[in-house]
Amino acid sequence: MSRILKAGDKIGLVAPAGHVTPSEIRKGIKVLTDQGFYIKESDHLYTKYRYFSGKVQERVSDLHSMLSDKDIKVIIAVRGGSGSSQLLPHLNFNLWKKYPKLFVGFSDITSLQWALWKKAGLFSFSGMALTLQLHNRNPYQQLFLDHIKGKRRSILAKDLHHKNIVILRKGRAEGILLGGNLSIIVSLLGTPYFPTKNQSLLFFVEEINEPLYRIERAFVQLAQAGFFKNLKGLVLGKFMFKNRFINIWPIIRPLIPENIPIISNFPYGHFASSCAFPIGVQATLSTDPLKITWQY
Repeated sequence: MSRILKAGDKIGLVAPAGHVTPSEIRKGIKVLTDQGFYIKESDHLYTKYRYFSGKVQERVSDLHSMLSDKDIKVIIAVRGGSGSSQLLPHLNFNLWKKYPKLFVGFSDITSLQWALWKKAGLFSFSGMALTLQLHNRNPYQQLFLDHIKGKRRSILAKDLHHKNIVILRKGRAEGILLGGNLSIIVSLLGTPYFPTKNQSLLFFVEEINEPLYRIERAFVQLAQAGFFKNLKGLVLGKFMFKNRFINIWPIIRPLIPENIPIISNFPYGHFASSCAFPIGVQATLSTDPLKITWQY
């Protein structure tokens, strides 16, 4: 996998989940072209089948075509929505291994990203959907661009524009950085795409439009599945319900191991000024000073 993206490189756009229209991603495409990147749109990018961006085989074909195109350096899923998990049994993970490329996506795309890490050992980036977060008013846009260009492998205190980040527990921890959307992560339990290795984990997570009782139930399910036994650090992003941010810490606190660093209200989630996180990289989380660094 190429570690550095530069002006003149080509980025492939796919829609593995929900249907999208050209107007919804126009601003995001401009951000990328303004950086000097060339854009290739997949064959079924704007196809509509029910509420998906095409039938399963059409969406799978788009992903595999982007992989096989030697000119494509990065593949970006333009939006989330629903339906990514339908593709998992049909993906050729050997093809991903043969032509490893950086994959970027958010929300429902979490299922693809966890599967890529589990089945092909590939890292990806969670965030910067073209329909929501990749725009010039997002204060984390440049940080994300520096990440995919290989200029940065960190999120530091100086990068964080939100003043309401809360350090719930201080400390320092190392592990594999995994995360994404809570509902999608829980939906992978019991499938071949959920991580089973006994290794230290740093977990980041967000959610939207789920009431507290469902969030609590999801964390209970993860705890009973043993997911938290190797948890070494936790980053709680934004949890939104009925257009407001909610505090989930009081209800999940009994489920989380003691003596691990925990950060809350991190600027990651379903809102326009969200940052991006890598998935499947060896990382270090520190609260003093606040920073997340990784290597790949």
